[in-house]
Amino acid sequence: MTGRLIVLAAAELTLLRRSPLAVVNALLLPLALGIGWLLLAESTGKGTGGDTTAMQLLMLLSFTPYAGVTTALAARRADLVLKRLRTTALPPLAVITGLAAPYAVLTAGQIAVLTAFHPPPRWWPLLVTTGAGTLLAVAMAFATAAFTPAPELAQLTTTPGVLALFGGGIWLLHTGEATWPMRAVPGVAVTELARGAWQDGTPAWPALTAMAVLTVLAVALAARVFRWEPRR
Repeated sequence: MTGRLIVLAAAELTLLRRSPLAVVNALLLPLALGIGWLLLAESTGKGTGGDTTAMQLLMLLSFTPYAGVTTALAARRADLVLKRLRTTALPPLAVITGLAAPYAVLTAGQIAVLTAFHPPPRWWPLLVTTGAGTLLAVAMAFATAAFTPAPELAQLTTTPGVLALFGGGIWLLHTGEATWPMRAVPGVAVTELARGAWQDGTPAWPALTAMAVLTVLAVALAARVFRWEPRR
């Protein structure tokens, strides 16, 4: 099964490279916005350090694994690729994993490039945030794709999720401290956890718990409503 999973991920990466619009949306635009946020933070002196990295990561999660995977799932369903893949020996989870893997790898590479300009004093919270945040974004994409009948509509259907990610980060920047109700917004939990790369002594378990619960909820919703073939 591992070999088939790698072949599926490689095929998805090939399709991604052949689409100029997908390359711009999933690769170039998030990097440009991340660099722009860093320059803005340095020029104003606000939101530097962990806040800058958190916002950069939220931009990457919004565009690459979230919007990117949502669009990919909607496109593969419209082309009946998902229907054919479901008849293979790969289980549904492996199919989703194979389609999402290139976007997860892109996210890891992008955050590595952006943090090279301002490396954190502690790396493990950032690595954990990137991994957990990518998993959460893919779960959100799986759920959002259930309500995305065509890839052209992904920009519309992903808008609430993007606001929950990026808007949640802005909310926490203004309030300073996260409460449990605030952690129900994905961007708040991601930002809180990313700050730990700069703030020693910040407990990671509240944000990790919130992200785990949100991921499970998104997967549970998607498992109930996701369709593997277009509606007739």
